Amino acid sequence: MTENQPSLKKLKFKLTFNLFISIVLLLGSLATFIYGYQLTQKPVLVVLLFHEALKKPLNPWEITDNTLEKYIEKFLALKYKPVDPENFENMLSQGFKGRNFLVTFDDGTENEYRSIENLYKKYKIKSVLFLIEEYVDLAPNLSTEQIKKLQKDYGTCIGLHGKYHEKYSEQIKNRDLGGITEEARQRLNSKLGCNIKWLAYPFGDYNKAVIEDLKNKTAIDLAFTIESGNISDNTDKFMINRYMYMGGIEPGGEDENFNLNLFPPESYLNGQLLITLSTMVFFFSISRVLMTWKYYKALAVLRMKIEERRLKEENKREETED
Repeated sequence: MTENQPSLKKLKFKLTFNLFISIVLLLGSLATFIYGYQLTQKPVLVVLLFHEALKKPLNPWEITDNTLEKYIEKFLALKYKPVDPENFENMLSQGFKGRNFLVTFDDGTENEYRSIENLYKKYKIKSVLFLIEEYVDLAPNLSTEQIKKLQKDYGTCIGLHGKYHEKYSEQIKNRDLGGITEEARQRLNSKLGCNIKWLAYPFGDYNKAVIEDLKNKTAIDLAFTIESGNISDNTDKFMINRYMYMGGIEPGGEDENFNLNLFPPESYLNGQLLITLSTMVFFFSISRVLMTWKYYKALAVLRMKIEERRLKEENKREETED
């Protein structure tokens, strides 16, 4: 019996060790899978910025009609849902689920009219159009009647892109920026018969002084930048990020933010990675469970042999005493 004692202790240790490792791995794989799944379902809200879509783009901020449609179709294929501008502020304040995208255009040209019209007719997408107040009714920009048609027929939300297309950080140095912006907002309100509450910074240019001036002197509720980034619960309503699409950056191209954050979302990629890792850990834990079972059976056999030997020795002792 004594010669089997070291083997018995060794098997007990191996059984206990493998049982502990198996439990840790199983629980770890389960926790990793749950967290990874949650990441794949993480809500996403992004705002997209386009300018003109043309057959032959000439400027960096212009893209082709085909590229614009590729962007939209890629989002839809990845289960992004287009946001109705009327619901956007509620989503910011009340939260949102799933993947969502809001389409915006800056400036207000004839070509943007056509893009907004096509997006609505083909995909039922309602866009936001930010207008430069002094450009309205001046060709090649949109007329008041065209803008009203966009509102009525295609659900377009109108925002302000400034009175002038000049950098706000420069304007505020020698002008009453807030006063000028509010006057431009009210003039557009009168022309279009609506209440404009959104603004897109010209050239995406702003600073703290600009934000404070707009907050104090205008009725603007939301202000949009051209800085890339997703919308979160704590997004500053005067610093709402937009992904700006420019010529040369195609879907699946080399732009890092474009790939990681949008096609598909970075959280989805991380979640898929964790799910894959959890699957690998799970199968490894199964191998440990099988090994634990092997040691359990070996321990049971050894205990049986020890017990049989003990009984034989006991019987032999009794026979000797007799």
